[in-house]
Amino acid sequence: MNLSDYANLDIILTPRCFLRPIYPADAPALLRLYGNPKVIRFTEHHIPMQSLQEAEYSIDFYRRGYDEGWMYRWGIALRDTDTIIGTAGLHRINHEHRFCNIGYEIDSPYWNKGLSTEVVKYLTGYGFRTFDLHRIEAELIPQNIASARVVQKNGYRYEATRRQRLRKRYRYYDIDVYGILRHEWQANQP
Repeated sequence: MNLSDYANLDIILTPRCFLRPIYPADAPALLRLYGNPKVIRFTEHHIPMQSLQEAEYSIDFYRRGYDEGWMYRWGIALRDTDTIIGTAGLHRINHEHRFCNIGYEIDSPYWNKGLSTEVVKYLTGYGFRTFDLHRIEAELIPQNIASARVVQKNGYRYEATRRQRLRKRYRYYDIDVYGILRHEWQANQP
């Protein structure tokens, strides 16, 4: 795995966290995160991650997405440690039409502390400034009420429900789409 280019991924600082590239040495932290059924409950993951090899594959997948220019995925670490407690990213980046999706997961011991809201705020700003995006979307399973609050606190608006859009473990789930436009984001900047 060649991480030389991915290692140049910008570091994003928030008041309590920093977002950084995810390295092979982070595989155990990624396994802990994606192996937690609570964390993956509302994600596209079908079953909890079960091996270091799966974690290593995910890290390589993030690197390939970065190399191809359609995904930027960071590890989330608290400012006082370098251990990954979550991941966040901009993916399905469409440079021609200037939009992308935002996604994030934080391990359950760190829930209800405002960290996801903080990360989404800074990642949204990074997307608009760095890629000159016009729009950023969040796609959520409707039962994921906590994530809906996170994106709404950051100015994203509910736009639509895509009926039975996600198939996960032999069941279909609706997906709620939230979006924020560049001028809406700019209007809320100090």
